[in-house]
Amino acid sequence: MAPRSLVVAASLVGLACNGPGATTTSFTTAPVVTTRPDDTTSGSTSASGGSSSTSGSSTGSGSAESNSGTSTTDAAFPDMGMQPDFGGSLMGCKGKIDFLFVISRTGVMWESQENFVKAFPKFIDAIRAQFDDFDVHIMVVDSSQEWTVNECDKQCNGPCDIAPGYPCKYFPSACDETMGAGTVYNAGPYTENVPCGLDEHRYMTAEDLDTPGLFECLARVGTAGVNMMGDALVAAVSPELNGPGGCNEGFIRPNALLVLTMIGPEDSAVDVANSKGTWQQWRQAVVDAKGGDESAIVALGIISGDDCLPNTNPNIRLCELIPSFPNSLLEHLTLDDYGPAFNETAKMAIDACSLFIPG
Repeated sequence: MAPRSLVVAASLVGLACNGPGATTTSFTTAPVVTTRPDDTTSGSTSASGGSSSTSGSSTGSGSAESNSGTSTTDAAFPDMGMQPDFGGSLMGCKGKIDFLFVISRTGVMWESQENFVKAFPKFIDAIRAQFDDFDVHIMVVDSSQEWTVNECDKQCNGPCDIAPGYPCKYFPSACDETMGAGTVYNAGPYTENVPCGLDEHRYMTAEDLDTPGLFECLARVGTAGVNMMGDALVAAVSPELNGPGGCNEGFIRPNALLVLTMIGPEDSAVDVANSKGTWQQWRQAVVDAKGGDESAIVALGIISGDDCLPNTNPNIRLCELIPSFPNSLLEHLTLDDYGPAFNETAKMAIDACSLFIPG
């Protein structure tokens, strides 16, 4: 069914494509200009939560103030008009969206994961309010292949110091310990330490959206693990994991928009030594997963790092990856409120969904 309103943000301006290998897209209006955020000393990521990444926009005033489960267009997008009458049948994804969240599992991430959990409900509600048929897949992937926590395994004769609820008697499945597989059971510090309740898939569908606590359980991936976010991304969108028999079977759909969100620190020297590939290769894996159509991708990065600026250093990968997508927003991990960043991403997603031409 057609969207209730074709939302085109007045704050979105013409696109200057940032990344190499750009292809002609199926958009008929210009997407967002994206820039990289300032570093941690610039003061651009203050507690006010205002966006420092999208030229000509003001995200702090646009977040919805509705209760969970309700959202209005006016609350989330006060600067947007009503859907114009194009006549005939509309193209677009019509509410069919695949949301992929790649969340770091490193020790600094507990506060960021909480900020993410707080911002998520309004983000989804703002998008869901625009479509009569909101057909979504939502998958969370962490940044580490190993499921267990060594420190807790060594203390299995009693409670683990850093995670008293750690499930010593659980034996992880093959998919639990596959890089890029959707999380369904997180263990260790700052996790629920219980199965989240997904049985049929390793991702949520529209039927799961109103299950209390489900997304929170999935999103709190914990703070014990390595920061191989690029590796997790490549694996998560790979044909091997998304094809028949794969851990993420059926997650990526050819006729759906892909909204990618990556939250975590920029690569450290250890990450670079252990992690595979260049940011260009990571980018190509995402584009390939969408059949080469960049217009089918919206990317949000909430990334830290003093060097998260325009940079030719090949080891600065995440801060180059996100802005390389035509429809993208890059913000800093230290934001106190992730709501404005997700609000701006919701605008991009609705616009992109309305204009998407499935291959």
